[in-house]
Amino acid sequence: MGEGEIVGLVGESGSGKTIASLAIMGLLPAAIELRDGSVRVEARELVDPTTGRVERRAQEMAMIFQQPRSALNPTMRVGNQISRVLVLNQGLGRGEAMEEAMAMLGHVGISGARRVARAYPHQLSGGMCQRVMIAMALACRPRVLIADEATTALDVTVQAQIFDLIRDLVAETRCGVVVITHDLAAVSEMCDSMAVLYGGQVMEVGTTVDVLENPSHPYTRFLLDSIEREVDPRVEERGVNFALAGCRFGHRCPHAYEACAAFPPMIPVGRGHTASCFLLQDESSHAVARTD
Repeated sequence: MGEGEIVGLVGESGSGKTIASLAIMGLLPAAIELRDGSVRVEARELVDPTTGRVERRAQEMAMIFQQPRSALNPTMRVGNQISRVLVLNQGLGRGEAMEEAMAMLGHVGISGARRVARAYPHQLSGGMCQRVMIAMALACRPRVLIADEATTALDVTVQAQIFDLIRDLVAETRCGVVVITHDLAAVSEMCDSMAVLYGGQVMEVGTTVDVLENPSHPYTRFLLDSIEREVDPRVEERGVNFALAGCRFGHRCPHAYEACAAFPPMIPVGRGHTASCFLLQDESSHAVARTD
């Protein structure tokens, strides 16, 4: 992800989007551990090779969680919650941190920041709580911001306001943003590029325009088809199965064959556009043979 780029991570519910983001943040549940992989922000490796833990600084990464009311502490005023982030991570004094917290509330479009700072989460609307979460996430000016279904529980008008706010903040701070969602309309409006996830496996990656106008993986086509018309019930009724070896979409894919027992590599289908499907490899081989 480049500076100032907004990347969409899309897939149906249960495809592993939130777990992927928690792994990147080093916030995996106690029963799950990071076995392999790399997390780098501006060339700095965040995964400790000895412990396998993600050692990140607040200035490097922050996250906006899916349910703002659940993520905020119900026993603390929202101003104190934001200022606490600044005290712990920036070393500010309590008074200075509170002034900065109120400035951040104003920065995310909250009028009457002093009044709102004294409120508890239950006294605010869902949209206001989401803005408080964004203010908290941005308090330390992170280089990467992860927004996990940040507008799912909000009405359409408030969703549009949050999208505009994120775009404005990206333009101002040049941070990179990962937007996690199952809403392809939001991706088409918000994101420069996108990655399609299913069963914890990346199926397709490319610019948003390329992937939506030229979907190359059967799963991406299934997602787009499901918006416009009724899809094949044999595909729809089978859910994600993380126990499957090989391509995890293989048990639902109408084009699956023996090779799908292994997970295919990412195959180029255009400039900066790749998809993980053996059918594409076969098509490429046939095209080469016809050329010869």
